Amino acid sequence: MEKTRIDEVNYEKIIVLLGEAGLMEEAVTLLQEMKGHGFGASLRVYNCMIHGLAHGGDFENALIFLKEMVEESGVKPGVETYNGLLQAYGKCRMYDEMGKCVKRMESEGCVPDCVTYNLLIVEFAKGGLLKRMERAYRTMQSKRLDLKASTLFAMLEAYTDLGIVEEMEKIYRRALNTRISFGESLIRKIAGVYIKSFMFSRLDDFGIDMASRYGKKDLIWCLRLLSAARLLSKKGMDSIVREMETAKFPWNITTMNIMALAYLKMKDMRQLDILLSQVQARAVKPDIITVGVLCDAAVIGFRVSGNQKNEKREPGLIAISSTWYPNTNQ
Repeated sequence: MEKTRIDEVNYEKIIVLLGEAGLMEEAVTLLQEMKGHGFGASLRVYNCMIHGLAHGGDFENALIFLKEMVEESGVKPGVETYNGLLQAYGKCRMYDEMGKCVKRMESEGCVPDCVTYNLLIVEFAKGGLLKRMERAYRTMQSKRLDLKASTLFAMLEAYTDLGIVEEMEKIYRRALNTRISFGESLIRKIAGVYIKSFMFSRLDDFGIDMASRYGKKDLIWCLRLLSAARLLSKKGMDSIVREMETAKFPWNITTMNIMALAYLKMKDMRQLDILLSQVQARAVKPDIITVGVLCDAAVIGFRVSGNQKNEKREPGLIAISSTWYPNTNQ
């Protein structure tokens, strides 16, 4: 309101604040007012307008401002100008427009930088566009630009989602050298790829890698135990169980079900019986999967050795129910 405060610097500050808040109508109005005072908009102001409009999905007006800054104001767009546009296109999954934007950028003598290529790789990875992602990655390597750790993880997730084992493992090995957390969701996805590909020995190696980074958590123990179980290796399971005992890791229903399913697959009824006898001692409450194992075992003649007074042994599901629910007649 004070005329002494009406200058380019203050207009720029307010327009940028409005743009960052997503108040683009107010920002546009203020820019017109600024021009009315005879002030010219800077690169920072135009970047704010272009990025704010594009991120709001208004690409038509964003491009109008891009044209205006060059043709009317004589302000040359910078790498940051185009990077903001690319990010907005990626957010809206407008991948063809991203390609056109890069070509326009290069035709105007604006050389894509490290941020540009990292951004392209991440957005193409999210969209599952592997060929475009790999092309951008190769270009980045040829230019010897730095690949961000977060970009590496975006590539890893893309290969994992599509189950491409060889490429997944290449990126995975590089990702191990970063400090970024894999996250439980990604750990489960990678494990799922190994399971679907019947690569059970790799599952154990993966579990060991994750244990070295995050400690021996429930999920890590389950992955390693699952590896031995799917390989039908009793020695392998026994070895991991001993490690769990040394680490004083309490059993849970998942670890018990993994072993029970393995013994069922081996048709080792003796070991299954021994395992189930530990249910109460280890304070593990059976679930529907445990019930399913018992039902399947009963079909092939499994009987639980119980402490029943009569010598006749009941089918597994019936005999063990008294151990699970001692205070009921189930």
